[in-house]
Amino acid sequence: MKRTTSLLLLSTGLLAGSTAMAAGYYDSGYGRHRGYDTPNAYVGLSLGSLQYQEDGLDTITPNVGLVRLGVPLGRNLAIEGRAGGGFTDASSGGYGVKVDSLYAAYVKGSLPLSPAFALYAVGGIAGVDLRRDYGSPHSRETGLSFGVGADLYLGGGAGINLEWTRLPSGNNAGYDFTQNMATIGMTWRF
Repeated sequence: MKRTTSLLLLSTGLLAGSTAMAAGYYDSGYGRHRGYDTPNAYVGLSLGSLQYQEDGLDTITPNVGLVRLGVPLGRNLAIEGRAGGGFTDASSGGYGVKVDSLYAAYVKGSLPLSPAFALYAVGGIAGVDLRRDYGSPHSRETGLSFGVGADLYLGGGAGINLEWTRLPSGNNAGYDFTQNMATIGMTWRF
């Protein structure tokens, strides 16, 4: 698991460096807007809730924060790296969960419906490190992940996004669990 985590963190670091280099290659041009129909590198911040659902328990929803970096591969395709963690723990029925870290590498396909609005889907590999106050106290799940969302361009390179993401599932002391995440965020294109 440590090797996989190291590989994902290295990939995210390489993606961050690629973002800086790619910024020089993508120019929105004089007098043109930087909406979602023009490929530009971007950075973003998202806040949301991880919905932890374990067999026999009510849903537990700790709050999370993420930083995202994206580099376009074309007009409707990008690669995106994400890293973050939980900033509150949550409990239900006396069972508590906290998110230590989240990380992901995705391919993002966008469907621009106008210069100011796009629907998108993401797919790739994600990892979640959890801490519990019951069962197995620590878990690290890494695997396939996918999600859907929408981007709304506000002007000046800024935008808002909403997203739902399915994260890797796992097992806690014989009980299966699933993890989904709902976020709202801001992005800035340059």
